[in-house]
Amino acid sequence: MHEWTFRDRVEARDAGTVRAIVASTGFFSPEEIDVAEELVRDHLLQGPASGYLFVFADDPAGETFGYACYGPVPCTARTFDLYWIAVRAEARSRGLGRAIMAEVEQRLRETGGGKLIAETSSRPQYAPTQGFYRACGFTEEARIRDYYAPGEDILYFTKSLG
Repeated sequence: MHEWTFRDRVEARDAGTVRAIVASTGFFSPEEIDVAEELVRDHLLQGPASGYLFVFADDPAGETFGYACYGPVPCTARTFDLYWIAVRAEARSRGLGRAIMAEVEQRLRETGGGKLIAETSSRPQYAPTQGFYRACGFTEEARIRDYYAPGEDILYFTKSLG
């Protein structure tokens, strides 16, 4: 069992680490992997003004095994988007994703966040992702049909943080 340390400070090494974590999942296209890395680089250049906030889960040796990227939704009072949450393939199904999500939620509660929105695809390969959001207390609140491609909907999951 790992002991995890959570940090929100983004380091230069995190761009490559995020790329490796997202690629290890086998879920994402090369373009999506590029976007995940780009958000880290944007934060490194602009800090919180980028609109991208992070939580990284490090083991005792300082190796990063998972992360989340989230940020405020413009023109809302207390709503945040969960842009990414990913765990290295070899560390999946051990509760790390839930621990990262709980850390994000706690940080948002401490700063007045009210609602967290996560979106995902309706493709069968994303059934575990949908199940993960439900297990974390999210509710499927909306669906836009044929969003990503014909027959591939976007699903919006929300969670009120109280």
